[in-house]
Amino acid sequence: MKNRVIASILAFSMLLPLAGCGGGQKQQSLSEKLLAEAVLNEENLFLEIQGVELKLHPAIFTNDVNASIYKVSNAPYLDEEGDIELDVYDFRLDGMNKVEGVIQLTVPMSLPEGNIPGAAYLDEATGQWEPVAFHYDKATSSVIIKTDHLSKYGVFSVANEGSRRARIEFLGLFGDDKDEEFAAAIEEYSIGGVPGSQCLEIGVGAAGDALQIGGDILGGMVQGAGYLAYGEDVLSTVGDHLGSIGLLLSVVQIGNSIYNGNINEAVVGSLKTSFSYVLGKVTSKLSSSVMSASMASVAIIDYSINKFGTTAIEGRADIYREAYSIYYQKGRPGYKGSNYWFDTFYPMFNDPGMTEEELKAKIDEIVTSHCNEFWVPGINKDGVEAYMSEARENLKFTGGAGLNQGLQDTISQERRAILYNDVLPGVFSFIAQTINMNNENRLRAQYKELADYLNTSVSFSAKDPKKTYAKHLVRFSPLNDKALVDNWTGKIRDDGSLNTSFTLYGHMYAGAPNGIDIYKPEADLDKDAPIKTVKFMVSPPEVEVVLSEDTDKFASLVIDRTAEELTSTLLQVDEYKSAYYDDVYPVPLQHMLTQQPIPISEEDGVQAFLQGSWAAETVSGDSDAGEWSTSYRYDIEKFELDITNNQFLELPIAGTDRKALLLDGSGTYSYQVTVTTVIEGKQEALALFEKAWVSARKTNTTTFTSSGEVLLYSLSNAIDGSKPVNLTDTSIENLETTKIVLEFLNPTSQIHGTVDHYSKTVWEDEQEKEETETYDIPNLYASNIIKSGDKIYFRYPAQ
Repeated sequence: MKNRVIASILAFSMLLPLAGCGGGQKQQSLSEKLLAEAVLNEENLFLEIQGVELKLHPAIFTNDVNASIYKVSNAPYLDEEGDIELDVYDFRLDGMNKVEGVIQLTVPMSLPEGNIPGAAYLDEATGQWEPVAFHYDKATSSVIIKTDHLSKYGVFSVANEGSRRARIEFLGLFGDDKDEEFAAAIEEYSIGGVPGSQCLEIGVGAAGDALQIGGDILGGMVQGAGYLAYGEDVLSTVGDHLGSIGLLLSVVQIGNSIYNGNINEAVVGSLKTSFSYVLGKVTSKLSSSVMSASMASVAIIDYSINKFGTTAIEGRADIYREAYSIYYQKGRPGYKGSNYWFDTFYPMFNDPGMTEEELKAKIDEIVTSHCNEFWVPGINKDGVEAYMSEARENLKFTGGAGLNQGLQDTISQERRAILYNDVLPGVFSFIAQTINMNNENRLRAQYKELADYLNTSVSFSAKDPKKTYAKHLVRFSPLNDKALVDNWTGKIRDDGSLNTSFTLYGHMYAGAPNGIDIYKPEADLDKDAPIKTVKFMVSPPEVEVVLSEDTDKFASLVIDRTAEELTSTLLQVDEYKSAYYDDVYPVPLQHMLTQQPIPISEEDGVQAFLQGSWAAETVSGDSDAGEWSTSYRYDIEKFELDITNNQFLELPIAGTDRKALLLDGSGTYSYQVTVTTVIEGKQEALALFEKAWVSARKTNTTTFTSSGEVLLYSLSNAIDGSKPVNLTDTSIENLETTKIVLEFLNPTSQIHGTVDHYSKTVWEDEQEKEETETYDIPNLYASNIIKSGDKIYFRYPAQ
């Protein structure tokens, strides 16, 4: 995927006891110099000096307000090292620190070729810089900041090297304006309720370049140099952040395109369908920002404004029109400024329960009522005749007979047309900007969450109980060409220990090393080969490595089947379509165990809590019945084991180079999994008089939970059945271990499932019909899924 976002990364502290980092912030007191001040109102919306500008919108105003701009000196640096200095201005509105809507700030800044722009505001309570919504305008060489509060705002630019010390949430976001891909991501979210593969792809492409660790950040984490470098906790957490970033980035880019008029109506139509499909659902922490009426309604207003029937009516300027216009003039009872319309309509745009039709109807009801109030006794407290008298004086006219309902409607309709065509589009555009500013702030908050997580410090320790490698040199491996090699190099102490720390980001940036290469004390590390490499997996908050322990010791349960074997039967195929089975609930557990071995120790038994998700490849095709596609996903919320070893004895088999294990343990388990299958189809429908096409989607969602007791034991047999098995303190004679068994006992299980049907029929005359139906899946029997005595087999030895 093409680069969507150019942003950057965290500072990180590197590795061994000899490494560290310094830096800090300025200690001098802030100083300010007044540059400009003026009174702003609906007629004067700008305060500008030397390209620095504060711009308001009429919707913000109720009264005149004093505005001022100050130049700030001695502001804190952005980074701890004190290398990134900001150009800072203090923007002020007397008595207005925060507004409903958007204030636009402009700060000129030349951007050298290859540099990345950044912006932030200073939280004076904490002394920390915080992210803000902004973009860089190349045409004017200025940073444009969108905000709803005033403070001290700073801008800066950094080159690639400097960007490693600037946090990603402060840096510029650049989209490539391919709104179709963003729309696909939102549609995917609208169906599933969580960020899906398209969101993840956009997030990966955005953050990979932003973090300067490549476009396939997850691929690098999982398969860096052909090994698993990180634990499932890291992979799932980073994946969640990237999916959320991809989703919100899509929302922000489409929002920008909508109110800038750079999006086609077909995409808008698709978006409206997606949003309508999930209005009212609250299925994730992002629902309120994505699935409210906001995005759909912005599209509705911008592209359907003329569908309200607002064609202006030509008519004679008679006394009734003059009286009517006096009532609605500024300063008169009927006048409603942009701030009134913004305050009235903005809450509706953020109402997650308001559909497209409800929004349009409510807007038109309010506008129509406003246009008719002149004629309504009680609302027009002075009465029509009072304004007629004033109109006669203005026009020097004594007539005015013949007022009827038709003429009233005509005059009201003229004002309604003026509002829709001249006044309200600016208000709606301002609402769109406000909504998108809020969504960009949510996006930057997601970047901050990712940045904070990747700045997690991981404590790394290695021990060598036998002191075999005391005073030996070590280097983490493999390292990429961006790694500072000296920071990943050290020496084992005399007592056989090694202690250091690194951040997750620092580790990723250096190539995600998952090995410690051990060299002789006098070795040349650039020429000599290591005498030993010890592998490890990163999982915060600490990594512990044993350098000289017997690496063949049995320490993990590895399932005896491959992922391909377990999933090969999930897909059922017939001559018309294919579909994934959704009722084989032990398969997700066994598949997850192919990716996550279960740790076991002689002293502690098994204390494991595993989680995992997996989506099968979407399969699609054509048949005589039409087009079809099908997909499958499982989400294991937990698989928990608590097992105590009653016996754990691993000894060499006499006369061989193998070992045997005598294992006997017991405990409890808990398992919860959700399986989602989707099948979609499209075909020409049978019709008597005209053609019709039907597209349909069926989504099965089932959740299975189970808990109970387990046994964990080894299966062993005599090597030679004619001879006895003998056990000594140091070995076992004539016995080999073939498998490890996890056996379920007395399970208590529950299952519940629902089916969501959606269909859409389109006829030749373009008439459409949509239908939805949701119902529980009948005849689900949890007791048949995991039964007492069911077993999972693990390898012995584990390799």
